[in-house]
Amino acid sequence: MKRWVLGMGVWFLFATNVGAQGTLVPLTAAQVEQLQWQDDDTLATLNQAIQRSLNYYQRVQPGTRFTYGEEQYSPQEMQASLRLFQRVVSLPLAQRRRALAQKFTVFASQNEQGAAFFTGYYQPEIPARRQPQGMWNTPVHGYPGVTQASRTDIQQGALAGQAPVLAYLDPIEHFFLQVQGSGLLVFPDGRRQWVGFAGHNHQPYRSIGKLLVQEGVFTPETVSMPAIKAYLRQNPQEMPRVFAHNPRYVFFAPKSQAPGGSLGQPLTAGRSLAMDQHLIPKGGLAFVTTTYPVTAQSWRPLTRFMLVQDTGSAIVGHGRGDIFWGRGATAELRAGLMKQPGQLWLLVAKKSALVGINVSQAAVSLPIVSD
Repeated sequence: MKRWVLGMGVWFLFATNVGAQGTLVPLTAAQVEQLQWQDDDTLATLNQAIQRSLNYYQRVQPGTRFTYGEEQYSPQEMQASLRLFQRVVSLPLAQRRRALAQKFTVFASQNEQGAAFFTGYYQPEIPARRQPQGMWNTPVHGYPGVTQASRTDIQQGALAGQAPVLAYLDPIEHFFLQVQGSGLLVFPDGRRQWVGFAGHNHQPYRSIGKLLVQEGVFTPETVSMPAIKAYLRQNPQEMPRVFAHNPRYVFFAPKSQAPGGSLGQPLTAGRSLAMDQHLIPKGGLAFVTTTYPVTAQSWRPLTRFMLVQDTGSAIVGHGRGDIFWGRGATAELRAGLMKQPGQLWLLVAKKSALVGINVSQAAVSLPIVSD
């Protein structure tokens, strides 16, 4: 289940194809044992994300193959790899390092600079109205069928009577909902409605962040989602021109729950990672080191295992990751500011280590956290 924008991160506003094509570099067992991998999140969230990848492997066609270097893995083997990892990750640190070196193959996923680059994405909670009212005057359109009408044409009524209106939003929040690809609409009466990507107008995507950098409004270092939002609120006369720069328009459909990632499974905040689906096996394990914002002025190291559970059109090449941060104000802050260098590894069990692994038996008894 691939959506056009979910999983492509806010950095898609102002850059494209960072890290394409890059390379996958295998590590020796000695190199793996030297890695200082200490996970900074809870085992409960990791276990939850692993279970969602297991659910995917249980449903995928048995003939599907997942390629790591020169080895191909069946869905059954991918399940066994995750079950083995659950055992290993529960070991004390020194034992864990030895077990990973002995039982797992590890690859460094590197961009053309020999490192990795990370952005973030989230599912926004957006005030909405059933009818146009004041600042809530921009319709969220359902899918009308195939159309090539531009953003400007649509906003001028080109699809009147053809595309159902799901709600009305503030124009800035509407634009950024289209970037994120899904969100939770919150109405004054307390009702809430998830919406997810349903299609687009087959027009090219053009970056408004890149436009504003070219015009001197921002520098590459200062451009971010919060900065763009603030600029547009301070200069509302600029909105029509800036938005028209990007002719691509996204349509939505109501959802009964939060839309999932490319596996067709719910995403886990801080554990689900979007990568290039053409190069990276779906559902597999990764380890990430980078930094993330705690506040707009304060950043913290991030070191944790993640699962490759989403993708996006702007997530291209090795060494390119987009971290899912969940929903709400904190998630918006982290997604909006992240454009960070770091390191990224992929890991999968060696086939010789999979003998005797029971994929149907839970490897750990840790609780599953709720979303």
